[in-house]
Amino acid sequence: MIQRPGAALPDPAAAPRAIRVCLAVLAERSFSLRAIGLLDSAPAGRCGPVSSETAAGVAPRVQAHRISRDPAGQRPPAVRPLTRDARPIERDAAPLDPARSRARASVAAENRPSNRRRVFSALLSSVLPGTGQLVNARWRIAVQFALPTLALVGIALLIARLVPFPQLLALALAPSTIVALLIVNGVVFGWRVLAAGQAFFDQRFDWRPSRAAAAGLAAIFVVTAVPHLFAASVGLGAMNAFSSIFSSASVAGGVAGAQSGPLPAFGGRINILLVGVDSGAGRDHALTDSMMVVSVDPVGRTVSMVSLPRDMVNTPLAGGQVYAPKLNSLMSYAQTHPKDFPTGGMRALEDTVGLLLGIPVHYYVFADLGSFVNLVDALGGIDINVAKALDDPTYHGYGVRMGWSVTAGPHHFNGSDALAYARIRHPLGESDFTRQARQQALLLALRKQLASPDLVLQLPGLIAAVGKDVETDLPRDQLPNLAAIASEIGPKSIYQVVVRIPLIKPATVSPYGSVQIPDLARIRAMAAGLFSAPGSRPAIGTGASPGPILGPSAESSSSP
Repeated sequence: MIQRPGAALPDPAAAPRAIRVCLAVLAERSFSLRAIGLLDSAPAGRCGPVSSETAAGVAPRVQAHRISRDPAGQRPPAVRPLTRDARPIERDAAPLDPARSRARASVAAENRPSNRRRVFSALLSSVLPGTGQLVNARWRIAVQFALPTLALVGIALLIARLVPFPQLLALALAPSTIVALLIVNGVVFGWRVLAAGQAFFDQRFDWRPSRAAAAGLAAIFVVTAVPHLFAASVGLGAMNAFSSIFSSASVAGGVAGAQSGPLPAFGGRINILLVGVDSGAGRDHALTDSMMVVSVDPVGRTVSMVSLPRDMVNTPLAGGQVYAPKLNSLMSYAQTHPKDFPTGGMRALEDTVGLLLGIPVHYYVFADLGSFVNLVDALGGIDINVAKALDDPTYHGYGVRMGWSVTAGPHHFNGSDALAYARIRHPLGESDFTRQARQQALLLALRKQLASPDLVLQLPGLIAAVGKDVETDLPRDQLPNLAAIASEIGPKSIYQVVVRIPLIKPATVSPYGSVQIPDLARIRAMAAGLFSAPGSRPAIGTGASPGPILGPSAESSSSP
């Protein structure tokens, strides 16, 4: 429609629909009223310019029309935005009210999960990776964290169920096993930290946690690290301690220069010499206070034990000579005379004991009496069933001032009391032979204590106790086999003998005083039956004195 010059612009309400729509769109997009001239533009002579008065009256009518006919936010169906961003622009929008902004932020914060929940989910994942992700409803991530964790736990439980505890502990003593366990310990710690961190910084939470939440996460990391640091310290301590224990040339306890003996035959007996050394205060040299040979039959699953008197004299040496002094001084003497005993003091003692019994001695275990006290204390004490009351008013040393006594019946001894029970020999009716029988009973009680699963909790103290004054030349790779055999040997499969009259004869020989003279033929005959061929039952021949052979009832009664 074309207006003549000077004519008034028709009312938009009466204009055709298309023109009204165009005017409304132009008004919404804030076009200048001069753009309306495009509607009226024509070649010169056909229409004249729109007057300023007419143009000034268009905008109010168009705006009024838009407000009255087109509700705010609605457009006629025929109108479509030209682009995606073709929306009304509010140039002079009023600033938001601060109170209103705070209210909106408060509502948004209420809709988000709380900081307590993010700390709780992190705590759950630090205990068992994947559980915190379940709380956060992250199912796929929860499965990714939980599967490796459950697999590792399942493998550990399966091994613990299938492998006897003594054998499992012996396997853990291998250097390669300790290194592997330390690596696994570090990986598990990293996995737990990663799971806790992911649960804490989940996308559903605000990326900036509160200070309290951040402190909670730090506390979770510290608590998570404590058991892993403890396990690492135990592992490193075990490596150092057992490197000292399993040594064939150590200076611990004065066993320098010890040389390994013959190796056991495949499937044959494994003969081990146990030596307890008294190097306490007031002594200028170490004496072997206790000597015992333990022989393990891997075929017949039996153990044979024999205790030798320390006052035995005229014992045979490897070179064909005879050692005239008491047997308990041989190791110390051989160490101080390396030209006569080039193999070392311990090897000289092993060879002499082997010639006495007519068997090869393959390995040794050396322990100072003070380390025995520490060992028993580290185990939390030891249970012993005392056969009869004992009283020695002259006994002292290793934690006992003067005098020691005990009543008959079951007792729980600490280290000092256990050593006193094994050493006293002056009570009425007691002698070196009866105390050797008590020493064997203590060894069996100690074996029972070491086979308990509670040993895991006592392991740090035990390592510290035995790491200084205990030594052996047993190969570490033999320990799992020996532990497996020991776990299958019951009380009825343990045969104990104490060498006493008539295998030896008491005498007084100057300058050694009261001594025991061995009858080599009888001793070797006894040993032939006791250390029988692998797979055959040991026998205690005539003339041998059996020790306290523990049956099932006797061993079970050793616990109060």
